Amino acid sequence: MCEFCIKHGEGKKWYLNVKNYSQDLASDIKRRAYVKKFFYSADKSYKKYFNNIKNLPLKMPIIRPLLKALVRRKSIDTHWGQVVPIEDVEKILSITSSIVRIPCACSKITSGKERRTCFVITLNPESIKLVDQSFFGGPDVAKFEKIDKISALNFMKEQESRGTFHSIWTFKTPFIGAMCNCDDTTCIAMKMYKKITPTFFKAEFIIKLDENECNGCKACIKICPFEALKYDTVNKKAKDNYKKCYGCGICRSVCKKNAITLQQRLSVPEAAHLW
Repeated sequence: MCEFCIKHGEGKKWYLNVKNYSQDLASDIKRRAYVKKFFYSADKSYKKYFNNIKNLPLKMPIIRPLLKALVRRKSIDTHWGQVVPIEDVEKILSITSSIVRIPCACSKITSGKERRTCFVITLNPESIKLVDQSFFGGPDVAKFEKIDKISALNFMKEQESRGTFHSIWTFKTPFIGAMCNCDDTTCIAMKMYKKITPTFFKAEFIIKLDENECNGCKACIKICPFEALKYDTVNKKAKDNYKKCYGCGICRSVCKKNAITLQQRLSVPEAAHLW
């Protein structure tokens, strides 16, 4: 299990610990200030950060490891995520009381487009007030849509076929306040993953590919955001890379042969320590 499961999950999946969604954490004055600042200054912070990175000699042996360590140390205490498959998305939704769909902050910043694919998930409906609506163009309540658990789950399932994976995020760890549908085009976390270092854990799962059932259609290869699947030209079938697999499970949504399943990461010795 990841380090958060030990620190914040009492030895179990930390994101299924109801305490990490509690009103006590949401009401913390410092956390409330952090969330408001997060949305208010997100655009400027993103542009400043990546502009600074462009000027760094990342190919120098010491620079990249140092930057990775700094990013991880800061992010893990403030805004950190973990990939979750649809099975655990359903479990998370079952323990939360308030689900509000909001525009994706990443999409607005990186593409200028409004994609309402993110969710504020808490135990208190009042927690949505932490989000600065002016960031999304003003206090337009239509952009903040309260939905039920079934509708939220169905929306998540629909997103998988579009190549987006699910993730949960802290706002000053261990408080979990958001669930996102991320892709590799507009997601800031994915840009960090590609350019510097991940700011999110891999899922508690990893895929299991049944080569006997695989027909080599390559659909799973095309949809995987982490390039964890390749085409084996000899066997003419897909081949998985356990080192790259984040266990999001969206490859299953396009496999017509049902050749892909998820298994517990801890059950695969080679992947059990890869987070």
